[in-house]
Amino acid sequence: MSGFTKISTAIVAVFIGCFLVFTCLVYFHIQDNIEEEMTGALNQVREMVNLNIPVADIEAIVEPSPHLSAHYFTGRLQAEQTSVMPTTERTALTPVIIPIQENQYLIVTPFDATELTQNLTFFALVAGLFFATFVLLLFTLKVAVKQRLVPLNQLADALSELREGKESQPLPHSDITEMNRVLDQFKHLQNALKSKEKQLIKIDKQLALLQEQERNYLARELHDNVGQLLTTIKAHAYILVNAKERSVVELSAQKVQVMSHQISDAIRKLTAHLHPLVLDRVSLQSSLERLVYEQEVAQPDTQWDVSINLKRYQEDNERDIHLYRFAQEAINNVIKHAKATKVSIQIYGDTHRVSVMVKDNGRGLGNHIVENIGMSSMRSRARCIGANCSVTSPDDGGVAVSLSLTLKKMPPLMGANVA
Repeated sequence: MSGFTKISTAIVAVFIGCFLVFTCLVYFHIQDNIEEEMTGALNQVREMVNLNIPVADIEAIVEPSPHLSAHYFTGRLQAEQTSVMPTTERTALTPVIIPIQENQYLIVTPFDATELTQNLTFFALVAGLFFATFVLLLFTLKVAVKQRLVPLNQLADALSELREGKESQPLPHSDITEMNRVLDQFKHLQNALKSKEKQLIKIDKQLALLQEQERNYLARELHDNVGQLLTTIKAHAYILVNAKERSVVELSAQKVQVMSHQISDAIRKLTAHLHPLVLDRVSLQSSLERLVYEQEVAQPDTQWDVSINLKRYQEDNERDIHLYRFAQEAINNVIKHAKATKVSIQIYGDTHRVSVMVKDNGRGLGNHIVENIGMSSMRSRARCIGANCSVTSPDDGGVAVSLSLTLKKMPPLMGANVA
């Protein structure tokens, strides 16, 4: 049901109800007025009878009256009907019986049909005019509402095009203030979506570049480190197979053993780079403490203020990976870009909430917070667990990255790769 149909239905219902009440009130008011006029006319006839005015004159006066009706009666009446009773004992509309001669009477009775018909006819004309005006008003309202709803229909079409990813036409200006507010908000939303789309395209490009860099890094590590070690092991294996001297065999075996350990260390570093295996063996608190400790050892000139308290935190493997990666990315951004001398890391969690704050006194981000791949990754991690992420850069320098999460039952992530 359209908006106009609902509005017009409500208006018609209210109008019909009010009109019925008004009709009843008018009808009873007309009846009261006619009854008063008939009562007054009968009282005048009674006064004329008391004044002994001739019957012919009374009939001449009564005949054109719309309130009275006179007719002759020939026959016998009961005695109490012909007796003259005091006015106070008569009912208001008691007929007046005037004797003419023996067994012949002129009876004057109240008559309301003529005036009631006239009043009701006039009321019907007024009601018809009113109904015609009401129908014209509804028609005008329909045209006006339909015209006013044009911007809403255009807005709905624009939203549909926006949902389908199409470029919508500019919406025209409306003379309705409220409608202009809606159109302005739509324009802001459209511009924000375009901006987000550009940012997503930029992030996709950065992500593709990062994936290529990651592949190059893995290929280089495998080729330059593991590959060369394997080549050397193959050479020493050949020596072990073909050498006759014991000293040569022992020397090659020792080198094979050393290089095997080197390969094992290289594989372990690559695996740790790809996935925080430490989370599979120890708690989130221990993993974060180890992460921060490694950075403290690598950055001895930086002053570290660290507080990690997750003793009352109830661990969840999927959520913990997101929290670990968030903290790791925030700390890596400080190390790579901030050039800070002081870093504050405050991590707290209990049965109700988790909060992560990484703050530095570095060069900051200025007036513009650039949405790079690192920040997008942190925001994405926060969204995955239903947390709020905030990145601020005060005027006096430094960057504060925070995550706030109210703990609740986590929905299954459908086997998503969260590493």
